[in-house]
Amino acid sequence: MNRLRSLDGLRGFAALSIVFWHWQHFFFLDGLRQPGWEPAKEPFFQLLWPFYVQGWAAVDIFFVLSGFVFFWLYGPAIRERVVGGWAFARLRFSRLYPLHFLLLILVALLQLRFFQIKSLFFVYQANDWPHFLAQLFMVQNWWPFADKSFDGPAWSVSIEVLLYVIFFFACRAGLRRGLHCLAIALIGGLLLPVEEHFARGIIGFFMGGFVFTLWDKWKDHGNAAALARYLCLAAVAGWVLLCASIYYKPGWIAGEESNNLFLAPFDFVLCPLTVLALALREQVYGASRAIFAFLGDISYASYLLHFPMQLALALAASRFGWGTEFFMQGWVMIAFFAALIGLSAVVHYRFERPLQRAIRGNIARRAAATA
Repeated sequence: MNRLRSLDGLRGFAALSIVFWHWQHFFFLDGLRQPGWEPAKEPFFQLLWPFYVQGWAAVDIFFVLSGFVFFWLYGPAIRERVVGGWAFARLRFSRLYPLHFLLLILVALLQLRFFQIKSLFFVYQANDWPHFLAQLFMVQNWWPFADKSFDGPAWSVSIEVLLYVIFFFACRAGLRRGLHCLAIALIGGLLLPVEEHFARGIIGFFMGGFVFTLWDKWKDHGNAAALARYLCLAAVAGWVLLCASIYYKPGWIAGEESNNLFLAPFDFVLCPLTVLALALREQVYGASRAIFAFLGDISYASYLLHFPMQLALALAASRFGWGTEFFMQGWVMIAFFAALIGLSAVVHYRFERPLQRAIRGNIARRAAATA
């Protein structure tokens, strides 16, 4: 097995969860947040409350999934020097950069037009040449307290790229044991009060490596089926408890991204537990439905596309006189999600995959010619 569909589905679910969190961008139709608009006015608020309150944390699921997959598919090859640094970099470049570059240019043009109309940028105000160049090289969040700019959600992609660098050199140094990954994740926890975005990446990625070692050890165990059931029950109980806590609004759940009291159990326990439970269950009981693989396939596109779509709609709102209340209608949200999923599928299958194959094909041909 080189793919776990349930983990693909989890990645797709996380990407769409963040779209709910970013629905508040429609409170920024003049560039800055409009007074009087609160989350309670968003569509289906009572039903989707957890996503509107804590949907930002779904990014941390990405980091755990990345750690699990990279320690699984790349770790041994890098340690044994089957995959070198340039080969690893080119593989990741072909996967991440083409769509990132396309949308960076698109967002820059749309933000310029928005600024001409409103004298402010849409949501993210740090849209100057230094930030553009940082995004161009995908390093925009490699230093503490960096502002979000242009396609703001791409901050996590920047952190992912930095994690790839750390992962490669850690594997070359011989990193393989789960306890070593856990130790690195704990060090990341110490950084939470200092630089939260980088710390969340370190915690998630290396907790993913830690749970991969557990999965690799337990997947062929005689009691793997029982372990899978217990872990799934524990994960479901954890998510139910989290959602109940959000509805009852205890103090520890407030504070959004600066709330380390929430992030610690979420990043160290609930996200890794969920990934481990799903991976072990699929290993024992067989592959999940193909729809989960589809959601995972388009997750990168849906994650990067949703902000440009919102920016385009903000420009349309200025043109046609739509106010924030227009976007707080349920049918508008449903139509947006349908368009996002459809467009993400087109972009993935007609742009991402063909370009990825072309880049990797050229690399393979050059390597063969050199050999």
